[in-house]
Amino acid sequence: MNAPAKLKTFTSAEFRRIARVGGFGRARVELRGGMIVEMSPQHVPHASAKRLLAKAIEAAIQRANLSWVVDQEVSVAFFDGFEPVPDIVVWNPAEAPADLDGPVPAAAVKLIVEVADTSLADDLGDKLGEYARGQLAEYWVADIKGKLLLRHVGPQQDGYARREPLRFGEAAPLLTQPALIVDTKALA
Repeated sequence: MNAPAKLKTFTSAEFRRIARVGGFGRARVELRGGMIVEMSPQHVPHASAKRLLAKAIEAAIQRANLSWVVDQEVSVAFFDGFEPVPDIVVWNPAEAPADLDGPVPAAAVKLIVEVADTSLADDLGDKLGEYARGQLAEYWVADIKGKLLLRHVGPQQDGYARREPLRFGEAAPLLTQPALIVDTKALA
């Protein structure tokens, strides 16, 4: 009988090295639990919700006169073996190195939003747990089918202490920054 095959896990440094030399080709991948995970294709409902929500967050940041940045599908370095590529990343460049040439450091991240069309179970399961373990202060999941924005705060080892749902169309203040209010009418 043959011994079972062992899966190779990767460090964040190994993952970045492979990415920098084009080792993933055109595949959309992220590093989760030390494993290289291929990301699902995006269809129109997902892309539209992501675009509309990113625009609404940018407008809220402008109204609040903050110098935060809203990026889509940029890598974030949380801890070794976990470098996801979230749908939307809100971060403060003033809290990152000036010569940043790699993933956004988790310490600079203010909010991550995952848009869930077919990925709701993962976004509220393993991925939520990994973000909490990485001490992400605020995590939102935009549930396209349920037309809900599921906001999470209070990271703990196995999840978040508090979850507050909102219907698409309602004003959505950041729970960690209540003066920053995102208008979700375009999603309704």
